[in-house]
Amino acid sequence: MFPNKRVQGMIGRKVHVEMKGERIALEGVLRSVDDYLNLHLSAANELHAGEKKRLLGSVVVRGNNVVLINPLKE
Repeated sequence: MFPNKRVQGMIGRKVHVEMKGERIALEGVLRSVDDYLNLHLSAANELHAGEKKRLLGSVVVRGNNVVLINPLKE
């Protein structure tokens, strides 16, 4: 299975996204994803060391900055 098909199956679910080169992670509801794994998250929260820092709202994350996408239990 290709990664983008697996990620497309997570649309509408809450996900945890770790990004490259930073100790910042995002959590939010995955609204859409494209072939380059660019992500659109709604109700996104910024996390530092696992602690919620601020509410970002709607966010677009460029696919080449994504290291890990993990579905969360709701």
